[in-house]
Amino acid sequence: MNWLFISGSACHGCFNGPALVESALRQEKHMKPNRSRNQKQRPLKRQSETLPAEAIELTIDSLSHDARGIGRYQGKTVFITDALPGEQVLARLTEEKAKFYTGQTLEVLTPDSHRISPNCPHYDQCGGCDMQHIDNAYQLELKQAQVLDQISRIGNSKPANIQPALTATNWNYRRSARIGINQLSDGEPIIGFRRSGSNLLSQIDSCAVLDKRVSDIFSRIREDLTDTGDIRHITQMEIDLGDNNGYLALRLKKALNEEHLSIFQAAANDYLLTLDLQLIGEESAANKPQPASYVLNELTLEFQPSDFIQVNPEINQQMVNKAIELLQPAEGDQILDLFCGLGNFSLPVAKSGVSVTGIEGSMSMVHRAEHNAELNQLTSCNFYCANLAEPLNGHQWYKQPYNKIILDPPRAGAAEILPQVTALKPEKILYISCNPGALARDSRILTEEGYIMQEFMVMDMFPQTHHIESMVLFTRGKKKKQKKKLFSGKGISR
Repeated sequence: MNWLFISGSACHGCFNGPALVESALRQEKHMKPNRSRNQKQRPLKRQSETLPAEAIELTIDSLSHDARGIGRYQGKTVFITDALPGEQVLARLTEEKAKFYTGQTLEVLTPDSHRISPNCPHYDQCGGCDMQHIDNAYQLELKQAQVLDQISRIGNSKPANIQPALTATNWNYRRSARIGINQLSDGEPIIGFRRSGSNLLSQIDSCAVLDKRVSDIFSRIREDLTDTGDIRHITQMEIDLGDNNGYLALRLKKALNEEHLSIFQAAANDYLLTLDLQLIGEESAANKPQPASYVLNELTLEFQPSDFIQVNPEINQQMVNKAIELLQPAEGDQILDLFCGLGNFSLPVAKSGVSVTGIEGSMSMVHRAEHNAELNQLTSCNFYCANLAEPLNGHQWYKQPYNKIILDPPRAGAAEILPQVTALKPEKILYISCNPGALARDSRILTEEGYIMQEFMVMDMFPQTHHIESMVLFTRGKKKKQKKKLFSGKGISR
């Protein structure tokens, strides 16, 4: 059986080929042209002059970090969407760079056994998911292999033990989402996510990975806003869900009129959310809305709109439990939690009775963590604000001894802070990462400082996408000695 992919061919509600093209053209019409008259530009070679006019047949050898199939054409690497390792595909090349081509699958000639039909009707256009055509077990297998490959190649490291991956439900798992809002020239509202590789929005009716409580909010808001006038000052809505409550936050260029305010307030009420209005360029209102919350190890963690929360509550619970298992908190431990946020790791660890110091770069998040500690009557944890990209030896908390450290950095990783972390000589460093490349680079730094990659696992925080979360436990060993270079005598004049 051959699998056929025709761009824009899916017909699901408002999605069909002509409508999609028309929608794209209508959105692009509003984009501002480059009106610079003084800038001289080198004439560009037209893609049609360099790319083959006909579809080409490719053998897919592997998968890239962003879930594109990798093949070869005329001596160059080719990145092809919707293609799996081992498949023969008919593809159309769309762009040529100096060292590679990009393209799209038109037809799968020999499908891999792990290929499945996508669950979402918007998958062909929406850029939110990129692995729905792969069965879930194989998704995780591919992603784990990619992380380990980067750790080996870039990090020059290898885990002593690979633990089973943490998994949960594969659909309707997201409790946080940022949804774009736009309007076509004829007044039709566009509510959805960005298309793959584009700033234009896909018209979405519902989302298969968003929490079921709000998965149909796209069509609801679009229908309510139809024929209500100009909505281009409403740029996006952000949803953050607690266990039984949450927020519907709007980013606005100007205040809502009464009709639009009534529409969003009614929607927020129906979805049991608190409406939060955020005017771009203005400070947040002093009176914050009532906090939303989620429960973690019998602790209540409250948060406000735009606070960072882990998007997958089931995996988050498993991840925190695994962190405690690996750290083995014991009496007398002094644990440092860097990039602590609102206390997602700090508070459950402190609940075991050990002393925890949490550090975060945002003062508002420090206040949130302090509030959550007080709310749960935890007295063995303290929180401080610091820029973790700068020297820390001036902070009093840094001068204290710590025997275990938790690192949960942003995507950029922790390279800048690692020398200061290893200077504390902790016996254990637990590193949580959402970026395999940053993890690999930082693993090399820690290995060179004498730390051993003892435990490794991936966590399926983002099913149906190429993103992956990893957890690594490093234990202190002996620092590797730098080999002295023998003097060769070169450059000596006689």
